[in-house]
Amino acid sequence: MCSPPCAHGGNCMRWNKCACPPGWTAAGCHTAVCELPCANGGRCVGPDTCQCPSDYTGPQCLLPLCTPACQNGGTCVDVNKCTCVGGWQGARCQIEPVQCQKLCRSGGVCVGLNRCRCATGFTGILCETAVTTPCVPPCRHGATCSPHNSCTCPEGTAGPRCERLTCPVVTTVVSMARAVRKAFRESYIDRCGPLGVQLCTKYRMNQARVYLQAYRVGYKIQCPEKKGR
Repeated sequence: MCSPPCAHGGNCMRWNKCACPPGWTAAGCHTAVCELPCANGGRCVGPDTCQCPSDYTGPQCLLPLCTPACQNGGTCVDVNKCTCVGGWQGARCQIEPVQCQKLCRSGGVCVGLNRCRCATGFTGILCETAVTTPCVPPCRHGATCSPHNSCTCPEGTAGPRCERLTCPVVTTVVSMARAVRKAFRESYIDRCGPLGVQLCTKYRMNQARVYLQAYRVGYKIQCPEKKGR
């Protein structure tokens, strides 16, 4: 008889002598066995199972913990100690470096890791794209609205909104024919009467294609050709 009884499935072999299963030992099979010892103050609480203190984790309590965790790719190398990468700084690698591998363009300023703050009127990762919005007042005579509320004038125009013509305006007339279908009434001879022996004139509606002559009038700015072209 074993008193207290053998624990964790152990067998009582003789007076107060237990045969313990693998992973347990001691007189009543109450002591767990960890083949690899628990480190950093950890306690063996089951077969090859460590109960770690609050600052460590892992099967043998070998991995330190950082609370809160390291950020931005940082590695916890000791209790609450982070090793940072990529220029990040701070106790938890939370401070962003002011570092742009490619220079910000169009007057932009580097304000973080590969992060630009763009000047007004530009956007993009490197501030390389000009923001184009409708020009107010609008560009005239076919001009193109460019960044910063400016107009790119075509040849023959000038002024802030390309409102002034510097070359004469000529009228262009294009003759064009348009085909349409027109209904008309036509007559034809057919048999009629009770016996169908008489000839009668009958009428029916038909369609014919006719062509309408039309003209399209336009205007264009015609500048004289420059010498040397």
